[in-house]
Amino acid sequence: MNTFLNEFKARMRIFHESEDDDIILQLDDSKTAIIALIGEFNPAEFIQGKELIFERTRYVRNEALEYFNDNFQSLILDASIELMGGGDIVG
Repeated sequence: MNTFLNEFKARMRIFHESEDDDIILQLDDSKTAIIALIGEFNPAEFIQGKELIFERTRYVRNEALEYFNDNFQSLILDASIELMGGGDIVG
């Protein structure tokens, strides 16, 4: 996830380096959690997965993680269906 650090920081308008180690850990933890929810993927190739990682990390940083699953339930479901090859399924 270290490769996505600068992208995440730009999105969140973080311009200092003092929290980089914490952010890297949060991104890594979020990747592990999202993979557990939707299945294995490469964040560089599966944009929905990377988006979920970034959003979960944002919730972690704002101490609101308990709201993440409810607020992103439909995106989590859509991403898991797409990973299973069901991208043509209409819900």
